[in-house]
Amino acid sequence: MALFLFKRVAESAFMLVLGSLLCFAFIRLIPGDPAAAMYGDQLQKLTEADRLRISENLGLDEPLPVQYIHWASQVLQGNWGASYLTGEPADEVIIRTLLPTAVLLVASQVIMIGLALFFGLSSALRKDGLYDRIVLAVSVMLMAIPPFWLGLMMMLFFSIRLGVLPSSGMGAGPFSLRHLILPALVIALSHAGYYIRLFRNHFAASSSGGHLLALRARGVPHQRIVLAHILPNAAAPLIVYTGASLAVSLAGSVVVETIFSWPGLGRLALKSALAHDYPVLLAIILLSMAFVILVNLLASLLAAWIDPSLRESGAQGRSK
Repeated sequence: MALFLFKRVAESAFMLVLGSLLCFAFIRLIPGDPAAAMYGDQLQKLTEADRLRISENLGLDEPLPVQYIHWASQVLQGNWGASYLTGEPADEVIIRTLLPTAVLLVASQVIMIGLALFFGLSSALRKDGLYDRIVLAVSVMLMAIPPFWLGLMMMLFFSIRLGVLPSSGMGAGPFSLRHLILPALVIALSHAGYYIRLFRNHFAASSSGGHLLALRARGVPHQRIVLAHILPNAAAPLIVYTGASLAVSLAGSVVVETIFSWPGLGRLALKSALAHDYPVLLAIILLSMAFVILVNLLASLLAAWIDPSLRESGAQGRSK
């Protein structure tokens, strides 16, 4: 287990460094002038010499590897840079959006995993029947619907036509449940189809073993078979998939937060990208990557602890 833990931590660290390098290079190569974000309407008054001086002060005139090393060293010291738009430290700008995004992600994950567990298990127990075919067809339909279209349709129906749910913002207090329902549902439904099929396939594989047929022949109650055998056998891979679903939901929050004017991290990322606010955008990407990598690391470790065969197969796969 110690060797498995060391390898997974080393892999996660490598992925974080490589991801930060690629994202830094990609963002720096995006066409755009940071001076536009800093000076806005006053940009036209700047001379070419002024723009060159701004680039020099920001270190943008240095070679890309030098810029990355300088940025990474500053991040390791806790200095994420200052926003080009507001002049505030990038971490302070981001902190204000963490709670709204955290609330939205938790709510959407609970809904999505709940739907995947219920329909995945109930469909697997009725494999190849009419109910199973209906569930698979609906899951394919959910996978095919773009999140922005689903968000707009739900806003049109529930907010504009029925008027039962608000269409934007968080509401009063830390968050309002009524404001949370639509964006959380859109994220959950946008990804539920894939996970329903995934959970269904794992539950179906876990419920087709010969030992389960023997238990049924001995008259063991169906509910006990499900709770004591099918669910535990599928637990390890499902934990890994649940960790991966956080990354999917976090990526989907960019579109959903923009549609519903939810003041979270995804909306801030889009705003920063459009304004070429590099420090804030890089901080968001790096923190998001670190969060996703950490969650997936913890999920894989928990799955390996539940099912030792996973760490054994992982060690064998890496030794080849």
